[in-house]
Amino acid sequence: MGRDRPAAESQEVGRVVSVVSRARELPVAVISGLAIAVLATAGILQRTAYPLWGAANLDSEASVAMWFSAALLWAAAGCWLLVAITLPIPSRSAWIWWLILAWLALDEGNAFHERLERWSGIDWQILYLPIMALAVVAWWGVVRRHLNEGSNVALLVGGAVAWAVALVLELVQNWGGPPVQAAIYVPAMITEEVLEMTGSTVFLLSAIVALRRSALDDQEGRS
Repeated sequence: MGRDRPAAESQEVGRVVSVVSRARELPVAVISGLAIAVLATAGILQRTAYPLWGAANLDSEASVAMWFSAALLWAAAGCWLLVAITLPIPSRSAWIWWLILAWLALDEGNAFHERLERWSGIDWQILYLPIMALAVVAWWGVVRRHLNEGSNVALLVGGAVAWAVALVLELVQNWGGPPVQAAIYVPAMITEEVLEMTGSTVFLLSAIVALRRSALDDQEGRS
């Protein structure tokens, strides 16, 4: 029975991959895009006309946008875990990449970096430099693995660009003292949050594309 367990687990993973790989990028992108647009609009209204809409505050650690952003990252992490499991040749980069996305999801849902920054008095982006460096190395390894899939490389690059710009915007939000902060903080914060959710959506789409390729390769191998 012990020898049958890996085969059964492999079949179970194969069924999950088959289900997820049937998802299509356009509906996923449209649904996520509409949700992001609604959250961004509510966030703008909260900052400009309805300050009591606490759940709409994009900068809050307990907002609807935060939970949605965390859910996107969990979905992307789960799909990339399936990619790592189903690769015919094991990839250390793929395993690290899904762990990075899982950590980002956990962090997003629990505001670890904000708490760490308040506790240490050091900008969280400085504290997270080792994690960021590991993320870049893992991301590049995943990109190299999918170089023969032009659309997936474009998605991986697009997601990385969205997240990179978001990190830069978060870094500059507090520069220049109160007068500059008053002028740029709100638009920079809203744009940053939208870019983070957009980047996470694109990473999810790239995982779906990779899983579809994996499912097709598996079918071709059986035929």
